Amino acid sequence: MRAARALRQDTGLLGLFLQPVSPSDVAGRVGMAANLVHHHARRLAGLGLLRELGREGGRVRFVLAAREFRVPSDLLPPEDAQGNGTADLRELSEGFLRAYGRSWALTGAGDDGVYIFGEVGGSTPGLPPADAPAAEGHPAHLDRVTVNLTPERYVRLARELSEVLARAYAEGHSEGGQPCTLAILAYRADDDGIRSLSRSPNSFLGSALPV
Repeated sequence: MRAARALRQDTGLLGLFLQPVSPSDVAGRVGMAANLVHHHARRLAGLGLLRELGREGGRVRFVLAAREFRVPSDLLPPEDAQGNGTADLRELSEGFLRAYGRSWALTGAGDDGVYIFGEVGGSTPGLPPADAPAAEGHPAHLDRVTVNLTPERYVRLARELSEVLARAYAEGHSEGGQPCTLAILAYRADDDGIRSLSRSPNSFLGSALPV
């Protein structure tokens, strides 16, 4: 249980130990106090997530115990405040709201909200073209579609969206880039008897930016 929680809470720190490295060197890279990184490294080693190696140049080194960890889902059930789903959505919501507030403050009133409605067999609802550049380099962006789907089509679309994230993961960091979170949410909505086709983006992207 403790290791499962640590994997959730310390993902960023664990990812800095892909190769053998001393906590002091990690501290210098991320701007943390060296004694704090040492403390966390020893704690994570005690949970079996890091391996403590021998000293090199007078400094003890640690490395990830594995490149992939699998955690039984029942260790962190949704009803747990730190459980799968519950903590994920809270962290995403809090992070997105901070980013949204930052984008809103930079753009002032911002663009008008966009709500698009379509019908089966009709023209595809599209977004109006952006007519101004974004006010920041990494603006908040949300895009949501509600549509009736068969189980097969739902799974196909969800996997296609995840493939976009897999491609970003494979491409890795942009040189000189900033930490950014891209997330996919897909779920069966509550059945309220309404069957309208709708799309509601909420974005500060502005004009298209270079990749």
